[in-house]
Amino acid sequence: MIVSADAFLTAFEDTGGDKPPVILIHGVGLSQAMWNAQKVALQDRYRVVTLDMLGHGDSPAPAADAGLDDYADQVAGLMAHLGIGKAILVGFSMGALVARAFALRYPDRLSGLILMNGVFDRSDAVRATILGRVDEVRLAGPAANSDAAIERWFSPEFRAAQPGYIADLRAHMAGNDHHGYLTSYGLFASQDNFGAQRLGEIAVPTLVATGEFDIGSTPAMTHALAARIPGAKAEMIADARHMMPVEMPEETNALLLGYLDTIAHAPIAAGEAS
Repeated sequence: MIVSADAFLTAFEDTGGDKPPVILIHGVGLSQAMWNAQKVALQDRYRVVTLDMLGHGDSPAPAADAGLDDYADQVAGLMAHLGIGKAILVGFSMGALVARAFALRYPDRLSGLILMNGVFDRSDAVRATILGRVDEVRLAGPAANSDAAIERWFSPEFRAAQPGYIADLRAHMAGNDHHGYLTSYGLFASQDNFGAQRLGEIAVPTLVATGEFDIGSTPAMTHALAARIPGAKAEMIADARHMMPVEMPEETNALLLGYLDTIAHAPIAAGEAS
């Protein structure tokens, strides 16, 4: 479904219902389809909303000078369209950066935060490597580093067992809007420390999680980020790489449900949900 939300179009899906709302935000180069397994697992107990970020899927490209706050504004606009006053945000990879930006920009509209496979405080050398990938995309388009990304994101065993999925993902990544992908990837590459000095302002229950073998969003990053957010909990899924919602959906769903249920034990009251 595509709807108008605050002067821009946002592609989204909403399971609806009078349940605590949970908004899932995907990573760079992907789309809301990455959350299919999570939607199935969560929808009996939660109102699950997914969206295509600016520059992805069926949503429009961001402005050339867009920042993370613009992506947070997209989420806030969609919430307003759906009549959702407060929500739990779950962000994956770049989506975790967007969720962080939302938490700082719209604290009164947040009831919980889950940051999955996110980035924080990269070393100068690692940041330079990621910025080099941005240059590759600028010159050759979204397909420039898709093969290398897929190798980082998934285990060899998954890639061998799921050739159809991998081929579809490669085609999807290559088909991303060049400008939208470049803008988004540039933010992902450069904004790992976005709001770092304000993370202590986040006052909602927060989970920070990653995979044991996620080389881009390492367990060390996860613990460092969690340490900056009051009361945040850090978790790691054993044997998981970056795309753990897809490669290890059962473990990811168990982690999500276990934490979500500590935040929202009952449907949000009508006065809070609209």
